[in-house]
Amino acid sequence: MSDGPCGCRALQHTWAGVFALHRIHSLDYLKLGLAVVVAFAHTYWLQSHMTPRLFMIGNGLMRVMVPAFCIVAGYFLYSAVARDKGNKWLARVGALYLFWMVIYLPFWLNEVHGVVSLIKTLAWGYFHLWFMAGILVAGAVILLLRGFARKVAPAYEYRILLAVAAVCAAIGLVLQYVALSGIVHIGVKKFSNGLFMCFPFVAIGYLCGRRVARLGMEGLPPRPLVLAATVAGAGLLMAEAWLVQAWRSDQVMLDLPISSYVAAPALFVAVLGTSMPQPPIRLDPISAMIYFMHVMALQLANAVGVRDLLGLMLFGVGLPTLAALLLGRLPIPGFGKDKRHGHGQGQHAQP
Repeated sequence: MSDGPCGCRALQHTWAGVFALHRIHSLDYLKLGLAVVVAFAHTYWLQSHMTPRLFMIGNGLMRVMVPAFCIVAGYFLYSAVARDKGNKWLARVGALYLFWMVIYLPFWLNEVHGVVSLIKTLAWGYFHLWFMAGILVAGAVILLLRGFARKVAPAYEYRILLAVAAVCAAIGLVLQYVALSGIVHIGVKKFSNGLFMCFPFVAIGYLCGRRVARLGMEGLPPRPLVLAATVAGAGLLMAEAWLVQAWRSDQVMLDLPISSYVAAPALFVAVLGTSMPQPPIRLDPISAMIYFMHVMALQLANAVGVRDLLGLMLFGVGLPTLAALLLGRLPIPGFGKDKRHGHGQGQHAQP
């Protein structure tokens, strides 16, 4: 989320064959938009106004959020691995996760009743922080598979990663739809977790990062095909959500749509290949603060009696944005002006 472990920089080849980095502004805008949508989702406005059409939005279109974030994380994990900094990337994700778990300690400490429950809470993460725990697991799995494949079958490293990711994706989807069917009770954490939800999408981003590193932006699919897939993915998300609510009512949750495996990669590639101007201010600290802070900001809104959607969004998005801007005036790494990158949209360098 931040410019640290999942920061928004692009891989490009230099004449020496060493990876260099510069910003991809379109991904900054994407992360900001996704963070705002996450904050909106946690106002629970959709749940309190649920209709079949809103179900298609909340459990359809908006279900692209987590997969898209995971793909972005995987894309930049590859840049770290390419520079032999994969373990450092993982350590920074872990440090960021633990930092925010400590910040939210007053929110979850009363749920801990012993060592076992503490371990479970730290493993799953508090509320929205489950995503960081999931990214941590996904990144660790990719690094472990990479090390294993390079020892036993170096030529099949990426095929092994793709195969394991496909199996985990299939298991996650099957578990979710079995849970929806009611045949067997399966808790949401059994499939909405780092292994069966985050890892497959992080792997997609990782493989996409490898392709761009090898072939440049020309290695991406043709633009008309990408845009068509993005539109089709959005339509499939809404269609799948409609079918689920028609089957099981609009009171269930569709956490992991099958169609997200079309919609999220298509959205990511579409944004990646879109040239956008450099924003007047750094967006990545703002998107990170919205994601991490919005839950406590919404708790504050409820505490002071704010219930309307506009007021909740002002708290959930406005307060974290203000915090990011204020921190940007201090000499804190990751919040100040970024003078290390170029001003253009990230593209591959000419050899």
